[in-house]
Amino acid sequence: MEKESEKGADSRRSDIDDDNKNQETTAEVLEKGDIFFFYRPKTKIVDDSSDGDVKSIDDIRRFFMVTATTTTAANTENEQQQQQFDGTNSKTPKEEESQRYRLFVIGKKSLPEIRTSEARRSERYWAKVGGIFENPQELTSELLSDEFRRGDAARPVGEGKYAIVKHQDHAELAYVLEMPEEPGEAQRELGIEKEASYIVSIINPKVPVPTGYPSSEEPPNYPESILKEFGENENFISLARDLRFINFQNAQMILVGAREGRDVIQKEFGVDIREEKETVHSADIFSKLKIEKDKVPTKPLIEGKFE
Repeated sequence: MEKESEKGADSRRSDIDDDNKNQETTAEVLEKGDIFFFYRPKTKIVDDSSDGDVKSIDDIRRFFMVTATTTTAANTENEQQQQQFDGTNSKTPKEEESQRYRLFVIGKKSLPEIRTSEARRSERYWAKVGGIFENPQELTSELLSDEFRRGDAARPVGEGKYAIVKHQDHAELAYVLEMPEEPGEAQRELGIEKEASYIVSIINPKVPVPTGYPSSEEPPNYPESILKEFGENENFISLARDLRFINFQNAQMILVGAREGRDVIQKEFGVDIREEKETVHSADIFSKLKIEKDKVPTKPLIEGKFE
């Protein structure tokens, strides 16, 4: 009987292990790449302050998040199929073919707080796609141009690595911050964590924007092939349904804080977002976005302090 009991326990442990593996396999990486954060100061700061420095979030007019794709699940699958066809094992990532730069305008000028309990309505932050670009020069021209006054160009405040992961019936954008090495005062006020993820939902363009959320001046320029994926009785649609929802200007989204910490993300998703040790000399924000270091304030990016 004792042997049978041990066998039964082993069987139950095996079932638990299988359940854990099944939970991990439910997560699918849809996209990976580099993530960057910028803020644009209010005009009065440029006009009234002798040094033009931002002192707090009250001095910020807009907060931006930028994603620069480097790999997608579709490209990886295509490469694997091509390798099988060719009978080769070579890995030649076609980054140029998949490269896309998205500029997101984040409402409330910060990212939502990460909570262990269900998020309240007030913690569902609105955002929209402010632009889609094929090369970094177009993006940086948009960000670093003076909008109303000389000196009110956007200023970098963070960079890292991100992944968009499909998990069960929803999608999450998870990231790890590389610069600054640890979040400072500027990052804390803007809600930029060292490691975090956010559930992403799309506001249905076929129905009026729900009460309490801002509406874009212009509707998303979705083609008919994308519009047909939206029903008539849904306010919010998960990004998991189609990643292309965020590939069009003026697309509106809702962000909800989901998880904090890379260990949690890796445990629950089975996804490891690997950070790189960056310095001002090796930072991707300068090399990949083609930004000249002497053209932007670097204290927020390096020291985590507003400038």
